[in-house]
Amino acid sequence: MKKFRIILDIIMTVLYIILMGYYITGNAVHEILGTITFVLFIIHNILNIKWYKSIFKGKHSFQRTFHIVINLLLFIAMLGMMISGIMISSDVFDFLNIRTTMFGRKLHMISTSWGYILMSIHIGLHITGVMNKLNTKMKNSTFQYVYYFILVLLIGFGIYSFISFRLWEEMFLLVDFKFFDYEQSVTFFYLKHIAILLAISLVIYIILKLIKIIKNKKKIKGGKL
Repeated sequence: MKKFRIILDIIMTVLYIILMGYYITGNAVHEILGTITFVLFIIHNILNIKWYKSIFKGKHSFQRTFHIVINLLLFIAMLGMMISGIMISSDVFDFLNIRTTMFGRKLHMISTSWGYILMSIHIGLHITGVMNKLNTKMKNSTFQYVYYFILVLLIGFGIYSFISFRLWEEMFLLVDFKFFDYEQSVTFFYLKHIAILLAISLVIYIILKLIKIIKNKKKIKGGKL
């Protein structure tokens, strides 16, 4: 079951990245992939129904509270994405005869942009195990500094990509429409989106790692006192 969940999450992530290139896939394919992604998201939440039931149980540390908030916001963003997708659909849900409105377009733009950022944060909250194993393997190895350089490079390229796409304009509705650079290569377009996802995930991982280190130091000092 765990492997199935991981595969499901990977497929959803890949589909989400592809969906960011609306002008590349075309409207019909975009709507079909979007519908598939939402169905997978529903399955993902059904498989994690126990997590929702445990939200109000036990102690709520900063990390757990942050985790809960991000998950709930991501859930809302995905709902907004699908509802707005249906509202502006001209292929898959065209039979509903819903009139496309500016509200629907803006809701889709803001929920998509925030959803991508929140998904990246969500991934950052779940890569601790993988990153810790990777750090252990690379520490004191021949490729240690190359490894750290690559991580810094990824974060830097992710920040550059975020700025070049001007994603904050979509996140805070500073523009009425999503703009694409049609002269940019498809490969570079998707590489930049992958870089944004990895950069945010790595930053979240690093922040949580630092918080843990600070907490451990405080415990050690407290024990000495």
